[in-house]
Amino acid sequence: MNLQSLIVVVLRLMALNFFLQVAIQLSPQLLRFTEISRQGGLTDMGSYLAVPVVMVIGLIAGAILIWVFALSIARFVTRGVSRDLSFGSLSLVDCYSVAFIGIGLFYIASHFPQVLNWAHYLFKAAASQPGDTWKERVQWYDVWSAFIPFVVGVVLFVKGRSWAVVLARLQEKSESANQTVERTGALPLSSDPK
Repeated sequence: MNLQSLIVVVLRLMALNFFLQVAIQLSPQLLRFTEISRQGGLTDMGSYLAVPVVMVIGLIAGAILIWVFALSIARFVTRGVSRDLSFGSLSLVDCYSVAFIGIGLFYIASHFPQVLNWAHYLFKAAASQPGDTWKERVQWYDVWSAFIPFVVGVVLFVKGRSWAVVLARLQEKSESANQTVERTGALPLSSDPK
């Protein structure tokens, strides 16, 4: 494990955080937007949607750029610095696993009280009112703002190790190809004839 690999892990986690923030902030807004469109109120919405759409596109583009150029950024940052970094027997897979599972636990722990509170409220409202009349009084934006990050946290916690293995393999292949290019000064030969 070296410093460059650790910086790549951190940058990719930042990109993942951008995607998560977009999903967390955008999903309830999309639900609200679809509700407004069903009610026929889209005539005046064009001017209000321009700035949020540009911001969402910017966040997604920023996350993609950080993810794609993480290795190049890490090489730039660690230029002239010793790349050796000792974490004992911690491997790249372990670093990704700790990060994914840690972020998952953070989302679970920070949103679990809200999920419990909303689940209790929804069950109580559904049980106390006949039919679907209780749905009209619920602030669905607030409900989804609690449930979406919690579900994302559970998914990160459950799937973190398998994603870590895949990402570490991809990163190690990319780093070994780049080291070959740096040593030889030539582009690696492609086995795919084009």
